[in-house]
Amino acid sequence: MEDVISQESNPLKSDEKQITVDSNIQRIPLFHVSLAKLTIMFVATFGLYQIYWFYKQWQALKEYYDLDAWPIARCIFTVFYTHSLFVYVNEYIKEDNRSYRWNHSALATAYVLLIVVSSILNKIEVLPTFFILISIFIPLAVLYPLYEAQKAINFALEPLDYEDNSSLTWLNWIWIALLGFYWAMVIYALTVLVRLA
Repeated sequence: MEDVISQESNPLKSDEKQITVDSNIQRIPLFHVSLAKLTIMFVATFGLYQIYWFYKQWQALKEYYDLDAWPIARCIFTVFYTHSLFVYVNEYIKEDNRSYRWNHSALATAYVLLIVVSSILNKIEVLPTFFILISIFIPLAVLYPLYEAQKAINFALEPLDYEDNSSLTWLNWIWIALLGFYWAMVIYALTVLVRLA
């Protein structure tokens, strides 16, 4: 990121660099989505939307900063790249000489811990009812750090002209319909567990 900042502050010495910088002006550095849509899609897909969310964030950063990064890998191995993503968000806000109060490091740590705990609980074959309930609702708790990060991202993008991403598309509705059945099974399983407990 420092290389990008230094390139932007130094005088340009070639037409090629001028074209690169001009093309960056047309791009946005991060993925915008309304908080309502993020929440709906995250809950409706039982957290699967976060994979797409991370992919779109890293894809935007890669194109804007010309990063040597592979967005697909970074959206799969989120526990290794969440901190750096949140740092990019924070640094971009600072680049624009603006300030936004959020504890990006603590939020990234909370996200990673929730993912790790959820993964451990899912690998244990026999769990007491209490831990089964926790393992079901931990994925929903993951939404909080991502929600706060998106708030910061939307703040960062305020001065820019970007395409609105607040309404649900037909593809979003397909995902919601497909995973609606899964939600029904989860609710049914919870009622059975409550009766047995």
